[in-house]
Amino acid sequence: MWARRLVGSAGAAPRLAHTHARAPAVPLRLLRAGFAARDLEQVWDAWKTMQTQGELHKMRRNDDADLLALVRANLAVLAPRSSGDAVQFPLRDTRAEAWRARCEEWGLHAARRADILGVQGWMKVELLCGDAPRAIALFHAYLAERRRAKGDELVYLDADLRRRRQIHDLLELVVLCYAHTNDLHSMVQVFQSFEVGTHTELFFDYGHCRRQFAKFPWTGVVQKDNPALEAVQQRALDWVSHAELARGLHGGSGAGGGHNRIARLLGSTLTRGDLVAFWRLFCAAMQAGVLGDTPTPWLVQAQLPAENALPAWTDSCWTVCVSGLLAARRTDLATQVWAALIVVQDAMKKAGHTQWPPLALWNAILDGYSRGGDYAAVQATWRVLTHADASTRDVPLAQHVAKTLARPAGLAPDLLCYTTMIAASFRKHRVDTALDLFRRLQALQASGQLAIPVETYNAVVHGLCVSSRMDDAQALVQAMGSGSVPAPTITTLNVLLRSQARVRNLGAMAETLRRIPALGLRPDVITFTTVLDALLRAADTPERAEAAVQQVMQIMDSLQVQPNSVTFTAMIKACLHTRTDEETAPRLQVALQLLHTMCTTKLAPNLVTYATLLPGVLEHGAHLAALAAQDKIPALFRRAPLGIAAAALERDLPFDKANAGVRMALVLWDLMRTASITPSMELYHVLLPHLLDARSPTAFAIGTRLADELLHANGTLAPEAATAEATAPAPSPASWALVLGGLAAW
Repeated sequence: MWARRLVGSAGAAPRLAHTHARAPAVPLRLLRAGFAARDLEQVWDAWKTMQTQGELHKMRRNDDADLLALVRANLAVLAPRSSGDAVQFPLRDTRAEAWRARCEEWGLHAARRADILGVQGWMKVELLCGDAPRAIALFHAYLAERRRAKGDELVYLDADLRRRRQIHDLLELVVLCYAHTNDLHSMVQVFQSFEVGTHTELFFDYGHCRRQFAKFPWTGVVQKDNPALEAVQQRALDWVSHAELARGLHGGSGAGGGHNRIARLLGSTLTRGDLVAFWRLFCAAMQAGVLGDTPTPWLVQAQLPAENALPAWTDSCWTVCVSGLLAARRTDLATQVWAALIVVQDAMKKAGHTQWPPLALWNAILDGYSRGGDYAAVQATWRVLTHADASTRDVPLAQHVAKTLARPAGLAPDLLCYTTMIAASFRKHRVDTALDLFRRLQALQASGQLAIPVETYNAVVHGLCVSSRMDDAQALVQAMGSGSVPAPTITTLNVLLRSQARVRNLGAMAETLRRIPALGLRPDVITFTTVLDALLRAADTPERAEAAVQQVMQIMDSLQVQPNSVTFTAMIKACLHTRTDEETAPRLQVALQLLHTMCTTKLAPNLVTYATLLPGVLEHGAHLAALAAQDKIPALFRRAPLGIAAAALERDLPFDKANAGVRMALVLWDLMRTASITPSMELYHVLLPHLLDARSPTAFAIGTRLADELLHANGTLAPEAATAEATAPAPSPASWALVLGGLAAW
């Protein structure tokens, strides 16, 4: 009966319940009575009266929520669909014009009040009714209100960090709406126009996006397994990476992130070890127009002409990608980047840029191979740079690609390439090779042909220090600042301090510290981190260790030098470095407290942090058990990791037994996964033997799952791993030997 009343007359406002003559009452009371009676007509009349009288501000948050809930509960009546409509997608908006206008007015009211949850709710109403453009218009109205309130075009949507999750969910919905309209170009223009998150961290939670898109409440409107709907959901998931790249670009200026904003995001993602997210971003950039095969690009290679001013994929983006992937030993992905470079080089040639790619790219190849430990590849690349008759195909990276990168005329290494090659040679203990290269530069400097930058001197000082040639390093630093030789910087002295700290030469450190003010330099966070590391290693009691931390932190605070994740990681490393077993237990507690501080503040732990702590907890399981018995393990680390049932965890891996280290290692692994940090192959090698040898069914089950990931077995060892997103690096022969040996022992 109520349904017939709702649609009884065309153009008339629908009524969900019988309306009796009512005595005059204040509009707000009538509005709430309408909620109680589920009478949409009464609700509309009361709301309109309040709008006319300027009393909408009297509505409370509960009233707004009740209004939205009432409309959502009656969408099937407001937008009736036949059985045929239920399988069609995209949907048609079947609302009467009056109700379409009323929903829009309610949504715009939420936008004008900058009500995040209200805007999100009304956008969902529009999307469920099949009107994605109207949902997008509500977001534009919300954005306009935020700009008006701030009085500036540059608006930070998540300036209030307490609302960050709400903003994240709202922007997820915006992506879904644009995917519904299949208008990528308009979506990225919108995301370019505001700031959200930071330019060095991923904003979108990709896993959360996938879940939200999959469970969007189409039930009852669109049948399951609808191909068109699945296409929209997949498109939305693909476009999340485009939104990630586009946010805050402001037409290419990058605002606070600068024109290299995308390169900084890519670099930080690689540094965090999140190769999966990095690769999604790279593929999205190529699809966005960098390769030049997109009809309507929104991102183009820098230096190439474009019809309109478009954001640019800069040369720094290429160098970050190549260097980072080679350092991570992901030659498979680096090869695909190389193939893309060849495509772009052809386009650059046609535009008259015959010397592209720049020397910075070749330096990135040297740096990547060096950090990845492949000195033979470093030498091969150096030969390409220094021998005119060498082909770019001699670079190992190029041997897996059909086409060849053209060799620019006059290709020769610059000072940056020399610096990288010197550092690479020192890293491989080729001290004579490194010094020969440096002497060659010194000869050119003496003849006035070039000026060696301080960065090159710093690389040589560092190389001499790690090669145990401290006297030579000291002599070189002493000579700096005279003649054409640049003066030492705080980085130069930090290198000396770090080397002196390694051998616990506190006297030499004190002398170096006295030189800092004498040279007019200011200590930085690395200086204090190094000093703190040395003091913690030298401390012979827990009390002295804690005192050292407090004193150094106080000095840093007085000089307004803020600690960072490097500082905390160094402290954790120092806490785990002990000379006697008696010192281990209290230091391990301090290490866990430091990690807890990092996890609960902006100082997010990175791969190095976990690589430092994970072997330590495995080694000192007995001390962890003692801490657990005293209830000294923070609650954050008592969580049930990796989907393990709490009962199974307490039965097989209790914190107060010998396997406490294995349990804590699993918690750390879970924290890495939650933070989207890709574990290195070495970390897999550290953890797997303990899991496969723990004589615990729960540990063994997790071990086989991780072994399946490491070997890329696609569920052969553990069926549940088949549906997991691949994050593990490529396995080595040692990986196979480790897994097979562990399984055989079990």
